[in-house]
Amino acid sequence: MASDQARTVVDTSAMSPRHGRLRRRNGLTHVLRWVALGVAVVVASAVGIVGVSALRLTQGIATVDLGGEAPPAQPGFAPYQGGFNILLVGSDQRTGQGSAFGESSYGEGRLNDVTMLLHVSEDQQSATVVSFPRDLMIDFPECEDPETGQVSPAASNVQFNQGLSRGGLSCVAASVSELTGLEVPFAAMITFNGVIEMSSAVGGVPVCFAGPVDDRWSGLQIPEAGTYELEGEQALQFLRSRHGVGDGSDLARISSQQVFMSSLARTMQSDAVLTDITKLYAIAQVAADNMTLSSGLADIGTMVSMGRVLADIPLDTMQFVLYPNVPAGNRVAPDPVRAEALMELIRADRPIQLGADSLGVASTSETPGATETPGATEEPAATETADPAASGTPEPTPTESSALEGVVGQDAAQESCVVPFGS
Repeated sequence: MASDQARTVVDTSAMSPRHGRLRRRNGLTHVLRWVALGVAVVVASAVGIVGVSALRLTQGIATVDLGGEAPPAQPGFAPYQGGFNILLVGSDQRTGQGSAFGESSYGEGRLNDVTMLLHVSEDQQSATVVSFPRDLMIDFPECEDPETGQVSPAASNVQFNQGLSRGGLSCVAASVSELTGLEVPFAAMITFNGVIEMSSAVGGVPVCFAGPVDDRWSGLQIPEAGTYELEGEQALQFLRSRHGVGDGSDLARISSQQVFMSSLARTMQSDAVLTDITKLYAIAQVAADNMTLSSGLADIGTMVSMGRVLADIPLDTMQFVLYPNVPAGNRVAPDPVRAEALMELIRADRPIQLGADSLGVASTSETPGATETPGATEEPAATETADPAASGTPEPTPTESSALEGVVGQDAAQESCVVPFGS
């Protein structure tokens, strides 16, 4: 990358608040921060003093039941035992959000615009975030909205992002559970304004762009290739941008969001912010004003316990994947074979092997300005041509592969760049 573009910074001083950088050691705030961005992975790590402050703040967070019996609260701030699943939803709710977000064709616009499921393995050594396309056509179960008591009957071939309007957060959780075969006992949701306000409290996230972006629909403007610190309204514009990235599809938006999420996960490793108690407290305050949590997740001990587990998961075992799908007109439908293969790996806590070409349609591993040395060649390693039998070295015993053909995604350690629309 050219030196004059390596850290291009967009002036956002005239914009609304800033967007999200995660720190490694605070339990509750990592949960809230990832949820605020529709991002799920490093949900927390525990610091006692922040837990005490957050305990008071969480008393103001709106809660909702997901149906059935809520998981028992975790005692104290001890590490969570075993694996867990958390549904994370970014709501397209327009009501009360001001005029900046426009109107929706779905009445009040109560849509699950971003939907992800965070799965932590039973041995707590890996985490997988599955993104579900908003345009995925699925069969919904019967859903009762816990806020209104209204019942939506089971329906076939309905767009996935209508889950919230059909029965609130519990309906989205039930639908995800049916799609994945995983129990979903925990969930969290945040609205547009919440994303903006949360980003004001947490700082910016560096995102690499392979070229300029001009998206008049979301308002995202990136003048040239380079790495930009995204924050505030600009970060929300990026997370919502569809027409400015890749092929302009919802799948392209998920791809660019994975670039953002992996950068956010790497950013949270920074030691410079681990002891910023003022900023961490501000994050908790924003969360209390802008989030809805399932009743089981709203417990401070549970959140901090989860954070202590997630804080130490290596970046290369923290994966972001797209729920497998196939074209269905101008929408998409579940790919039953690949979806079941992916979920079988996740349910069994087996690693998902992502290939070098697994990035989505709006992301690339090629860094802007990178060049190859003319005439450079790579010397083959001696072991590539050596005969194991002649050298006396035994051939390795084949092992069972967890590779899944066609899986789209990346791990948090993998640096990638956003591909502009039409590139």
